[in-house]
Amino acid sequence: MPVPQPLAGCRVVELSQFIAGPTAAQLLADFGAEVIKIEPARGDGTRALVGTEFGSGYFRCFNTSKASLVLDIGAEDGRAELDRLLGAADALVCNIAPATLARLGLDAEALRRDFPDLVVTLVSGFGQQDRRTCMDTIAQCESGFAALNGAEDGTPRVSTSWPVDFFSGLYAGISTAMALADRKRAGGVTVDVSMMEVAASVMLGPAAIIASEGGRLEAPAGNRDRAAAPSNVYACADGHCYIYAGLDPFWAKLRPVVGGEEAGYSERLARAAEFDAQVEAWTSARPRDEVLAEMARLGIPAGAVRAPAEAIEAIRALRPDAVTTRLPSGEHVPAFPALFSGERLPRRPAPELGAATSNRS
Repeated sequence: MPVPQPLAGCRVVELSQFIAGPTAAQLLADFGAEVIKIEPARGDGTRALVGTEFGSGYFRCFNTSKASLVLDIGAEDGRAELDRLLGAADALVCNIAPATLARLGLDAEALRRDFPDLVVTLVSGFGQQDRRTCMDTIAQCESGFAALNGAEDGTPRVSTSWPVDFFSGLYAGISTAMALADRKRAGGVTVDVSMMEVAASVMLGPAAIIASEGGRLEAPAGNRDRAAAPSNVYACADGHCYIYAGLDPFWAKLRPVVGGEEAGYSERLARAAEFDAQVEAWTSARPRDEVLAEMARLGIPAGAVRAPAEAIEAIRALRPDAVTTRLPSGEHVPAFPALFSGERLPRRPAPELGAATSNRS
């Protein structure tokens, strides 16, 4: 079965940089859309970030299967070319800040007036009604996630893996694809994605519902599971592992092995630190692999805390060609993380600045 390409024949103009917008356009390219990435003469800001001999790992991660076109959209001729491209496109994906879009005459109202049939997807920190600039980590803090994700001493913690950017890009990409696929759509539509709303909706999750209903949220728990105890990262003699033993059936199996106290769900959750200590007293005296083997024997969910290189090797042992695809040159291209009847969507390397397609192999 060939991999699905439902967006084949659709043309998407991408006017974005860094992660959220490029991730959205990358998803559209994965499913067959022609994506033309508009860049200034200096290129997307991620081109200058760290990488290897093959270039920035950041740019190459989020910009596969696209074409690159250098335009100065602030100049008359550059703007004329952008307007020509938009007039022939099916969709625009953009994560330029609302204030800059307004200055350029590319705000949502202007785009709807000038290109009435275009699907216009705009990603911003707070929504198009707010002109503030936002970055992933700011959204993590402003949305409540950093506080919810805090250390056990209450210190707020952000994730340095840009989850808000990724989730915003996925929602933007899916929303754009659904708008393009809507057979009942008459004319264009504006998709307005707020990173703040995405962060609160996805990363707060159940906490958003509980807080909205006036419920009480527990104090920050560090790596401890907020809803089940004991479930945490535990030290082993030669590393760390995560054990999810907080549900009653799992604790009933683990308790006699670790010499733990018999207690119900609510009591364990209220005294989570004590039950964590009972588990870690047992794990800390044993090698990680021995601990994991015992969890497997007991049927208790558990996993090793692995360094990235070790983790990638383990994933590829289960699913060949996972995570990245190696080119003959030695360069790696990020792999699409789902299989369609055993087949993986192909991805071309990210383009050189101004190149219609990548010629690297």
